[in-house]
Formats: sequence, C-alpha cells, structure tokens
Amino acid sequence: MSGAAFFDVDETLITVKSMFAFLRFWLAENGDDGTEYARATWEIKERAAGGLAREEVNRLYYRNYRGVRAEELTASGQRWFEQFAAGGAAYYSDAVEALAAHRDSGDRVVFLSGSFAAAIAPVAAVLGADQVIATTPVTDENGVLTGEVWRPMIGAAKASAVTEFLREHDIAFENTYGYGDHASDLPFLEVVAQRAFRGDDPVLLARAAAEGWTHLSDRVAATPGAPGRILTEKEAVSVW
Repeated sequence: MSGAAFFDVDETLITVKSMFAFLRFWLAENGDDGTEYARATWEIKERAAGGLAREEVNRLYYRNYRGVRAEELTASGQRWFEQFAAGGAAYYSDAVEALAAHRDSGDRVVFLSGSFAAAIAPVAAVLGADQVIATTPVTDENGVLTGEVWRPMIGAAKASAVTEFLREHDIAFENTYGYGDHASDLPFLEVVAQRAFRGDDPVLLARAAAEGWTHLSDRVAATPGAPGRILTEKEAVSVW
C-alpha cells in the first residue's frame, strides 16, 4: 500500500525562504528600490526578536499584500520562481532525491509551508507534488487580499494538516514520512512514522540523535535532476 511523504519547502527542498525572496522580487517589480523591503523585513525581525509567536509573525508578513489582487501575486510568483531557479543552486539534492523516490514508489507527496501558493505552487509543479498545504491569504469578493490569512501553516497547524490528510486518504501511520529543517517542523514530524531533516537546528539535531532520524546533506543543485554539490558557507547564510 502506498503512503504519504510530507515536505516542508523553504530551506528543506529549496535553498531560500520563499516568502522573503518573493517579497523582495514583488516589491522590486512594483518599483521598490529596496527601501520598502528593508522596512518590511526590519519590522518582522524586530517583532520576532521581541518574542512574537511564529504564527503571528506569519500573519504579519501577509499584511504586506493588503489590497493586491490574488491573480497578480500568482503571476508574479511564477516570474519570481523562474528567475530564482535560473540563478543556480536552487534545490537541496538529498531532499529532492527523496521526494522523487517517494513519487516513483506511488506515495503521495504533500508540501507543508508557512509560505503561500503564489510562491510554492511553481515549486510543486516542477517537483511533482500532489498537494500543497500552505498559508492561505483571505481574499474579498473581488479576489483582493485583505491582509489576513485563514490559518498560518506553522507548527501545530502542520501536524493537524497531516493528521487530517491521513484520515481523509485512509493512509496507515507506518507508511508516512516527514522532512523538515526547523524546530517549528517538529509537530508534524512527530505525527509521521519516519523522519528526516536538513540543517543544524539544535532541537532537531537532539531528537535525531536520540531517535536515529536521517540527516540530509547540504548538497545543492541548479535543477532537480542535476548532480549535487556541497553548499558553500556564503550560500548557507539564511537571507530574509
């Protein structure tokens, strides 16, 4: 019987935080010289450093799109992803190879992300994911974003989404797999049978050491099927 493999996306499958890489791109497309991007990310980082819950930080991010038509963001997201992918070193090879193996064996491949479909859907199309479960912005009757979201797909929300998906598709626990890179992925990793992670998050490292999780390497590739190489120190620095 086939199973289900759940993947965090940002810095697990792709080498950037899509929310911020896309925000920079979208603002630039609309004439920003970097000033508005710096202001927006400074506010987010300051609030996060002040102890604002990760779910609320996620909500804060989406207020940058208040008044924007959803279809404009979708189109811009495709342009952003094409530019990002063309720049090289877009994918973490081990995670992409694991995804391909799951897909080839008949497992359902599901993306879980605090990012949104405008940025994640192009990644799903290239990698062949079956479903994207992401933060969904609220839109009005005209398809314009209100600046709010239905539910930040962060932390416990990811675990709930996995549980709901498994119940809906009648998938046995022993046939479930999870891939993440951050402590906020722990809730969903705890509700699957087999776990793997990438990176050096201390929480995940400790759990992995205790329970024998698979630790994926930092090999990167320009395209999903290309041979990987080890991430350079410069590339390894997270960029807002």
